[in-house]
Amino acid sequence: MLTDDLRQSLEAYLAKYYVEPEHAALAEVAEATPGEDLIKGSDHKVPDDVHLTLDQLMEDVGESFHEMLFRLIDRSGMTDVEVYKKANVDRKLFSKIKSNPAYHPRKHTVLALAIALELSLDETVDLLARAEYALSPGSKSDLIVKYFIEHGIYDIMTINFALDEYGERPEQHE
Repeated sequence: MLTDDLRQSLEAYLAKYYVEPEHAALAEVAEATPGEDLIKGSDHKVPDDVHLTLDQLMEDVGESFHEMLFRLIDRSGMTDVEVYKKANVDRKLFSKIKSNPAYHPRKHTVLALAIALELSLDETVDLLARAEYALSPGSKSDLIVKYFIEHGIYDIMTINFALDEYGERPEQHE
């Protein structure tokens, strides 16, 4: 259950940062730097001083989602069991993530693991990006999770309660 202070603080946060989905694209355009091309498939000019080959780009790929997740688990000092229980993730699903480096979990699962590991917002954004996800200003559920991370509140049950209270039912993990 949310306290009145927490509810008021969350309400103020959502009022400040939530962008209605139909306005989200306009917000992205407004935030773009002058001359930045936002239209996919358009002629994008590469600066003359950038001449990277595909092989060079592939060498700089960095950690995969799987590699980063298990590095962060090791860094946390928690066992795998502690992490998946704290994240409220099923043992079978966690086993699938651990045993298959190419497995692509749902966004909700990645967020639950980030919360269980008590990652900073930057680390959470990085982990999400490695799983090919992002936090969207047009998603109330994303903003609610972001609020709790920014405020150092990593209790998955409290976060799920807040999501439910705002009509953003927590998804089932897969």
